[in-house]
Amino acid sequence: MKIFLSSTAYDLSDFRALVVDRLEADGHEVLFHESPTFPARIGLHSHDQCLEAIKESDLVICLVDRRYGGRYGGATLEPFLPLKFSVLGTQKSGKKKRFELVYELNKLSITWCEVFVAHKEGIPVVTFARQRTLDEKETRRRNQYLTSFSPAYSEKNEIFDFLDWITQRKTNNWIAPFISIVDFEKKLITWMSELNKSIPKPVNTSTEDHTDTRGRTRICIVVEGEVDRLVVSHIVQHLNLAQHFVIIPTYGKYQVLNTFNEVVAPYSKIFEHVIVLLDSDAHTEEEYHQNVLQLNRIIESSQCENISGFFANPSIEAWIAAGLDQKIYNEYSGQVDKHIFNKKIGRSSINHIRNLLVHKFSFDVAMSTNSEFHKFVESLMSLGNVSQHD
Repeated sequence: MKIFLSSTAYDLSDFRALVVDRLEADGHEVLFHESPTFPARIGLHSHDQCLEAIKESDLVICLVDRRYGGRYGGATLEPFLPLKFSVLGTQKSGKKKRFELVYELNKLSITWCEVFVAHKEGIPVVTFARQRTLDEKETRRRNQYLTSFSPAYSEKNEIFDFLDWITQRKTNNWIAPFISIVDFEKKLITWMSELNKSIPKPVNTSTEDHTDTRGRTRICIVVEGEVDRLVVSHIVQHLNLAQHFVIIPTYGKYQVLNTFNEVVAPYSKIFEHVIVLLDSDAHTEEEYHQNVLQLNRIIESSQCENISGFFANPSIEAWIAAGLDQKIYNEYSGQVDKHIFNKKIGRSSINHIRNLLVHKFSFDVAMSTNSEFHKFVESLMSLGNVSQHD
Protein backbone atom coordinates (compact mmCIF):
# COMPACT_ATOMS: atom_id res chain seq x y z
CA MET A 1 0.00 0.00 0.00
CA LYS A 2 1.20 3.53 -0.82
CA ILE A 3 0.82 5.74 2.28
CA PHE A 4 1.34 9.52 2.44
CA LEU A 5 2.63 10.98 5.71
CA SER A 6 1.13 14.40 6.46
CA SER A 7 2.25 16.57 9.38
CA THR A 8 4.35 19.52 10.35
CA ALA A 9 7.99 18.50 10.23
CA TYR A 10 9.88 20.54 12.83
CA ASP A 11 8.02 19.32 15.93
CA LEU A 12 7.34 15.77 14.73
CA SER A 13 10.55 14.65 13.02
CA ASP A 14 11.06 11.77 15.45
CA PHE A 15 7.44 10.62 15.08
CA ARG A 16 7.69 10.82 11.29
CA ALA A 17 10.86 8.73 11.30
CA LEU A 18 9.16 6.15 13.51
CA VAL A 19 6.12 5.93 11.20
CA VAL A 20 8.32 5.48 8.13
CA ASP A 21 10.41 2.82 9.85
CA ARG A 22 7.42 0.79 11.04
CA LEU A 23 5.37 1.06 7.85
CA GLU A 24 8.22 0.28 5.47
CA ALA A 25 9.35 -2.62 7.64
CA ASP A 26 5.80 -3.92 7.18
CA GLY A 27 6.16 -3.72 3.41
CA HIS A 28 4.30 -0.46 2.69
CA GLU A 29 5.60 2.35 0.47
CA VAL A 30 5.64 5.64 2.36
CA LEU A 31 5.58 9.03 0.63
CA PHE A 32 7.19 11.67 2.83
CA HIS A 33 9.08 14.82 1.89
CA GLU A 34 12.30 13.89 3.76
CA SER A 35 12.80 10.92 1.42
CA PRO A 36 15.33 11.20 -1.43
CA THR A 37 12.82 9.37 -3.63
CA PHE A 38 9.92 11.72 -2.87
CA PRO A 39 8.20 12.37 -6.22
CA ALA A 40 9.44 15.93 -6.77
CA ARG A 41 8.39 17.66 -9.96
CA ILE A 42 10.49 20.47 -11.41
CA GLY A 43 8.50 23.68 -11.79
CA LEU A 44 6.12 22.98 -8.90
CA HIS A 45 6.11 24.60 -5.47
CA SER A 46 7.05 22.10 -2.74
CA HIS A 47 3.51 22.38 -1.34
CA ASP A 48 2.02 21.44 -4.71
CA GLN A 49 4.41 18.49 -4.97
CA CYS A 50 2.93 17.20 -1.73
CA LEU A 51 -0.62 17.67 -3.01
CA GLU A 52 0.21 15.76 -6.20
CA ALA A 53 1.74 12.95 -4.14
CA ILE A 54 -1.48 12.76 -2.12
CA LYS A 55 -3.40 11.92 -5.29
CA GLU A 56 -1.07 8.97 -5.93
CA SER A 57 -1.59 7.53 -2.43
CA ASP A 58 -3.90 4.82 -1.17
CA LEU A 59 -4.08 6.25 2.34
CA VAL A 60 -2.98 9.32 4.34
CA ILE A 61 -1.68 9.35 7.91
CA CYS A 62 -2.01 12.79 9.52
CA LEU A 63 -0.05 13.61 12.69
CA VAL A 64 -0.95 16.68 14.75
CA ASP A 65 1.02 18.09 17.66
CA ARG A 66 1.39 21.72 18.70
CA ARG A 67 2.22 23.45 15.40
CA TYR A 68 -0.28 24.64 12.81
CA GLY A 69 2.45 24.85 10.19
CA GLY A 70 3.15 27.11 7.24
CA ARG A 71 0.25 28.33 5.16
CA TYR A 72 -0.26 26.96 1.68
CA GLY A 73 2.01 28.78 -0.76
CA GLY A 74 1.45 26.81 -3.94
CA ALA A 75 -0.50 27.60 -7.08
CA THR A 76 -2.15 24.40 -8.32
CA LEU A 77 -4.88 24.00 -5.72
CA GLU A 78 -7.96 25.40 -7.42
CA PRO A 79 -9.75 28.19 -5.56
CA PHE A 80 -12.82 26.96 -3.74
CA LEU A 81 -15.62 28.39 -1.70
CA PRO A 82 -14.46 29.23 1.84
CA LEU A 83 -14.68 26.38 4.32
CA LYS A 84 -17.63 27.20 6.54
CA PHE A 85 -18.37 25.18 9.66
CA SER A 86 -19.35 25.77 13.26
CA VAL A 87 -17.95 24.73 16.62
CA LEU A 88 -19.75 24.40 19.92
CA GLY A 89 -18.29 26.89 22.37
CA THR A 90 -19.17 28.86 25.46
CA GLN A 91 -20.27 32.48 25.63
CA LYS A 92 -19.14 34.92 28.31
CA SER A 93 -22.41 34.25 30.15
CA GLY A 94 -21.53 30.58 30.36
CA LYS A 95 -24.18 29.47 27.88
CA LYS A 96 -23.33 27.16 25.01
CA LYS A 97 -23.42 28.55 21.49
CA ARG A 98 -22.40 27.48 18.01
CA PHE A 99 -19.73 29.80 16.63
CA GLU A 100 -19.49 30.06 12.84
CA LEU A 101 -15.98 29.78 11.36
CA VAL A 102 -14.86 30.73 7.86
CA TYR A 103 -11.53 29.71 6.33
CA GLU A 104 -10.33 31.08 3.00
CA LEU A 105 -7.67 29.13 1.09
CA ASN A 106 -4.95 31.60 2.12
CA LYS A 107 -5.61 30.79 5.81
CA LEU A 108 -5.17 27.03 5.47
CA SER A 109 -1.91 25.36 6.46
CA ILE A 110 -0.28 22.96 4.01
CA THR A 111 -1.21 20.08 6.36
CA TRP A 112 -4.86 21.15 6.26
CA CYS A 113 -4.67 21.40 2.45
CA GLU A 114 -3.23 17.88 2.25
CA VAL A 115 -6.08 16.46 4.30
CA PHE A 116 -8.58 18.55 2.32
CA VAL A 117 -7.28 17.13 -0.99
CA ALA A 118 -7.36 13.60 0.44
CA HIS A 119 -11.03 13.97 1.38
CA LYS A 120 -11.81 15.57 -1.97
CA GLU A 121 -10.15 12.68 -3.82
CA GLY A 122 -11.85 10.07 -1.64
CA ILE A 123 -8.55 8.88 -0.13
CA PRO A 124 -8.88 7.50 3.43
CA VAL A 125 -7.29 9.56 6.21
CA VAL A 126 -6.15 8.35 9.64
CA THR A 127 -5.44 11.13 12.15
CA PHE A 128 -3.35 10.96 15.33
CA ALA A 129 -3.21 14.02 17.64
CA ARG A 130 -1.33 14.87 20.84
CA GLN A 131 -3.66 14.57 23.85
CA ARG A 132 -2.33 17.86 25.26
CA THR A 133 -3.43 19.64 22.08
CA LEU A 134 -6.86 18.01 22.23
CA ASP A 135 -7.21 19.04 25.89
CA GLU A 136 -6.24 22.60 25.05
CA LYS A 137 -8.82 22.60 22.25
CA GLU A 138 -11.51 22.02 24.86
CA THR A 139 -10.11 24.90 26.91
CA ARG A 140 -10.34 27.08 23.84
CA ARG A 141 -13.96 26.09 23.24
CA ARG A 142 -14.84 26.99 26.84
CA ASN A 143 -13.40 30.44 26.10
CA GLN A 144 -14.56 30.71 22.49
CA TYR A 145 -15.96 34.21 23.06
CA LEU A 146 -12.45 35.53 23.82
CA THR A 147 -10.85 36.90 20.66
CA SER A 148 -7.66 37.41 22.67
CA PHE A 149 -7.38 33.75 23.73
CA SER A 150 -3.79 32.54 23.39
CA PRO A 151 -3.00 28.84 23.91
CA ALA A 152 -0.20 27.88 26.28
CA TYR A 153 1.03 24.78 24.44
CA SER A 154 -0.27 24.92 20.89
CA GLU A 155 1.12 27.35 18.36
CA LYS A 156 -2.16 29.07 17.49
CA ASN A 157 -5.94 28.68 17.67
CA GLU A 158 -6.21 27.60 14.03
CA ILE A 159 -4.95 24.14 14.94
CA PHE A 160 -8.07 23.58 17.08
CA ASP A 161 -10.30 24.59 14.18
CA PHE A 162 -8.44 22.18 11.90
CA LEU A 163 -9.07 19.31 14.33
CA ASP A 164 -12.76 20.14 14.66
CA TRP A 165 -13.06 20.38 10.87
CA ILE A 166 -11.68 16.82 10.67
CA THR A 167 -14.20 15.49 13.19
CA GLN A 168 -17.04 16.99 11.15
CA ARG A 169 -16.21 15.04 7.96
CA LYS A 170 -18.72 12.36 7.01
CA THR A 171 -15.99 9.70 6.88
CA ASN A 172 -12.46 9.29 8.29
CA ASN A 173 -13.33 11.74 11.06
CA TRP A 174 -11.96 9.83 14.05
CA ILE A 175 -8.89 11.27 15.83
CA ALA A 176 -6.72 8.89 17.87
CA PRO A 177 -5.03 10.66 20.79
CA PHE A 178 -1.48 9.93 21.95
CA ILE A 179 0.41 11.07 25.05
CA SER A 180 4.02 10.30 24.14
CA ILE A 181 6.04 8.68 21.38
CA VAL A 182 5.89 5.38 23.29
CA ASP A 183 2.10 5.59 23.50
CA PHE A 184 1.94 6.61 19.84
CA GLU A 185 4.06 3.62 18.76
CA LYS A 186 1.71 1.21 20.56
CA LYS A 187 -1.34 2.74 18.87
CA LEU A 188 0.40 2.79 15.49
CA ILE A 189 1.25 -0.92 15.78
CA THR A 190 -2.34 -1.72 16.76
CA TRP A 191 -3.64 0.29 13.84
CA MET A 192 -1.20 -1.39 11.44
CA SER A 193 -2.37 -4.80 12.64
CA GLU A 194 -5.96 -3.88 11.81
CA LEU A 195 -4.87 -2.41 8.49
CA ASN A 196 -3.08 -5.59 7.47
CA LYS A 197 -6.20 -7.62 8.26
CA SER A 198 -8.16 -5.47 5.82
CA ILE A 199 -5.70 -5.91 2.92
CA PRO A 200 -6.51 -8.92 0.72
CA LYS A 201 -3.71 -11.46 0.42
CA PRO A 202 -2.21 -11.63 -3.10
CA VAL A 203 -3.40 -14.60 -5.12
CA ASN A 204 -0.87 -14.18 -7.91
CA THR A 205 1.79 -16.86 -7.51
CA SER A 206 4.05 -15.38 -10.19
CA THR A 207 7.74 -15.35 -9.36
CA GLU A 208 8.03 -11.82 -10.72
CA ASP A 209 10.27 -9.71 -8.51
CA HIS A 210 8.47 -7.01 -6.51
CA THR A 211 10.14 -4.14 -4.73
CA ASP A 212 10.21 -4.72 -0.99
CA THR A 213 11.77 -2.34 1.50
CA ARG A 214 12.02 -4.94 4.26
CA GLY A 215 15.52 -6.03 5.25
CA ARG A 216 17.29 -2.98 3.84
CA THR A 217 19.78 -1.05 5.94
CA ARG A 218 18.01 2.01 7.29
CA ILE A 219 20.03 5.22 7.45
CA CYS A 220 19.00 8.61 8.84
CA ILE A 221 20.84 11.73 7.63
CA VAL A 222 20.37 14.84 9.79
CA VAL A 223 21.05 18.11 7.94
CA GLU A 224 20.60 21.81 8.66
CA GLY A 225 18.02 22.91 6.12
CA GLU A 226 16.17 22.37 2.87
CA VAL A 227 19.11 23.14 0.55
CA ASP A 228 21.23 20.58 2.40
CA ARG A 229 18.40 18.04 2.16
CA LEU A 230 18.13 18.65 -1.59
CA VAL A 231 21.87 18.16 -2.14
CA VAL A 232 22.00 14.97 -0.08
CA SER A 233 18.90 13.67 -1.83
CA HIS A 234 20.61 14.25 -5.19
CA ILE A 235 23.70 12.36 -3.99
CA VAL A 236 21.66 9.38 -2.81
CA GLN A 237 19.69 9.21 -6.05
CA HIS A 238 22.86 9.49 -8.14
CA LEU A 239 24.53 6.64 -6.26
CA ASN A 240 21.41 4.46 -6.58
CA LEU A 241 22.15 2.86 -3.22
CA ALA A 242 20.20 -0.10 -1.88
CA GLN A 243 19.85 1.30 1.63
CA HIS A 244 16.71 3.05 2.82
CA PHE A 245 17.43 6.74 3.57
CA VAL A 246 15.50 9.32 5.56
CA ILE A 247 16.84 12.88 5.36
CA ILE A 248 15.71 15.15 8.20
CA PRO A 249 16.32 18.93 8.21
CA THR A 250 16.67 20.40 11.71
CA TYR A 251 16.79 24.08 10.67
CA GLY A 252 19.87 25.13 12.61
CA LYS A 253 23.38 23.90 13.31
CA TYR A 254 23.46 25.20 16.84
CA GLN A 255 20.26 23.40 17.73
CA VAL A 256 21.96 20.15 16.70
CA LEU A 257 25.13 20.91 18.65
CA ASN A 258 23.47 22.33 21.78
CA THR A 259 20.64 19.80 22.09
CA PHE A 260 22.24 16.79 20.45
CA ASN A 261 20.81 14.21 22.88
CA GLU A 262 17.27 15.48 22.25
CA VAL A 263 17.49 16.27 18.52
CA VAL A 264 19.80 13.59 17.08
CA ALA A 265 20.49 10.78 19.55
CA PRO A 266 16.92 9.35 19.55
CA TYR A 267 17.29 8.42 15.87
CA SER A 268 20.09 6.02 16.78
CA LYS A 269 17.47 3.72 18.32
CA ILE A 270 15.34 3.68 15.17
CA PHE A 271 17.96 3.49 12.41
CA GLU A 272 20.98 1.25 11.83
CA HIS A 273 23.11 4.34 11.27
CA VAL A 274 22.74 8.10 11.73
CA ILE A 275 24.81 10.64 9.82
CA VAL A 276 25.02 14.28 10.88
CA LEU A 277 25.97 16.74 8.12
CA LEU A 278 26.51 20.39 9.06
CA ASP A 279 28.02 23.52 7.53
CA SER A 280 31.31 24.37 9.24
CA ASP A 281 30.90 28.14 8.63
CA ALA A 282 34.64 28.25 9.34
CA HIS A 283 36.85 31.12 8.19
CA THR A 284 40.17 29.36 8.82
CA GLU A 285 41.53 25.83 8.70
CA GLU A 286 42.06 25.94 12.46
CA GLU A 287 38.42 26.90 13.06
CA TYR A 288 37.29 24.05 10.81
CA HIS A 289 39.31 21.47 12.78
CA GLN A 290 37.96 22.87 16.06
CA ASN A 291 34.42 22.34 14.75
CA VAL A 292 35.26 18.75 13.80
CA LEU A 293 36.69 18.08 17.26
CA GLN A 294 33.61 19.63 18.92
CA LEU A 295 31.19 17.50 16.92
CA ASN A 296 33.22 14.33 17.56
CA ARG A 297 33.22 15.04 21.31
CA ILE A 298 29.45 15.57 21.30
CA ILE A 299 28.87 12.32 19.41
CA GLU A 300 31.20 10.44 21.74
CA SER A 301 29.50 11.83 24.86
CA SER A 302 26.10 10.68 23.52
CA GLN A 303 27.40 7.09 23.72
CA CYS A 304 25.66 6.29 20.44
CA GLU A 305 28.11 4.18 18.48
CA ASN A 306 26.09 4.26 15.26
CA ILE A 307 26.30 8.06 14.74
CA SER A 308 28.93 9.71 12.55
CA GLY A 309 29.47 13.39 11.72
CA PHE A 310 30.57 15.35 8.66
CA PHE A 311 31.06 19.00 7.76
CA ALA A 312 30.64 20.78 4.44
CA ASN A 313 33.37 23.41 4.52
CA PRO A 314 32.53 26.25 4.75
CA SER A 315 29.00 25.36 3.60
CA ILE A 316 27.01 22.99 1.40
CA GLU A 317 27.24 25.63 -1.35
CA ALA A 318 30.95 24.77 -1.67
CA TRP A 319 30.00 21.21 -2.63
CA ILE A 320 27.61 22.48 -5.28
CA ALA A 321 30.20 24.91 -6.67
CA ALA A 322 32.80 22.11 -6.80
CA GLY A 323 30.73 20.25 -9.38
CA LEU A 324 29.31 23.32 -11.04
CA ASP A 325 31.87 26.04 -11.77
CA GLN A 326 35.55 25.23 -11.40
CA LYS A 327 36.57 28.82 -12.19
CA ILE A 328 34.64 30.27 -9.26
CA TYR A 329 35.56 27.34 -7.01
CA ASN A 330 39.29 27.78 -7.68
CA GLU A 331 39.07 31.58 -7.44
CA TYR A 332 38.11 31.23 -3.79
CA SER A 333 40.28 28.17 -3.12
CA GLY A 334 37.18 26.11 -2.46
CA GLN A 335 35.95 28.44 0.31
CA VAL A 336 32.62 29.19 -1.35
CA ASP A 337 30.17 30.24 1.35
CA LYS A 338 26.51 31.24 0.97
CA HIS A 339 27.37 34.89 0.32
CA ILE A 340 29.85 34.10 -2.47
CA PHE A 341 27.50 31.53 -3.99
CA ASN A 342 24.60 34.01 -4.08
CA LYS A 343 26.82 36.69 -5.60
CA LYS A 344 28.59 34.58 -8.22
CA ILE A 345 26.19 31.75 -9.06
CA GLY A 346 22.76 32.94 -7.99
CA ARG A 347 20.40 32.93 -5.03
CA SER A 348 20.40 29.54 -3.32
CA SER A 349 16.65 29.00 -3.54
CA ILE A 350 15.29 25.47 -3.66
CA ASN A 351 14.13 25.63 -7.28
CA HIS A 352 17.39 27.24 -8.47
CA ILE A 353 19.54 24.66 -6.67
CA ARG A 354 17.39 21.80 -7.96
CA ASN A 355 17.78 23.00 -11.57
CA LEU A 356 21.54 23.38 -11.16
CA LEU A 357 21.92 19.89 -9.70
CA VAL A 358 19.79 18.27 -12.40
CA HIS A 359 21.15 20.10 -15.45
CA LYS A 360 24.67 21.41 -14.70
CA PHE A 361 26.20 19.65 -11.69
CA SER A 362 29.03 17.18 -12.41
CA PHE A 363 29.18 14.51 -9.73
CA ASP A 364 32.58 13.18 -10.88
CA VAL A 365 34.16 16.63 -10.91
CA ALA A 366 32.88 17.35 -7.39
CA MET A 367 34.31 14.02 -6.21
CA SER A 368 37.76 14.85 -7.58
CA THR A 369 37.69 18.48 -6.41
CA ASN A 370 36.22 18.63 -2.91
CA SER A 371 37.69 16.30 -0.27
CA GLU A 372 34.77 16.66 2.20
CA PHE A 373 32.28 15.79 -0.54
CA HIS A 374 34.43 12.77 -1.46
CA LYS A 375 34.59 11.53 2.15
CA PHE A 376 30.84 11.92 2.62
CA VAL A 377 30.05 9.97 -0.56
CA GLU A 378 32.51 7.20 0.33
CA SER A 379 30.89 6.91 3.75
CA LEU A 380 27.43 6.47 2.20
CA MET A 381 28.75 3.80 -0.13
CA SER A 382 30.54 1.92 2.64
CA LEU A 383 27.41 1.73 4.79
CA GLY A 384 25.84 -0.47 2.17
CA ASN A 385 28.26 -3.18 3.20
CA VAL A 386 27.34 -2.97 6.88
CA SER A 387 24.92 -5.66 7.99
CA GLN A 388 22.00 -4.74 10.22
CA HIS A 389 23.10 -7.48 12.58
CA ASP A 390 26.78 -6.51 12.92
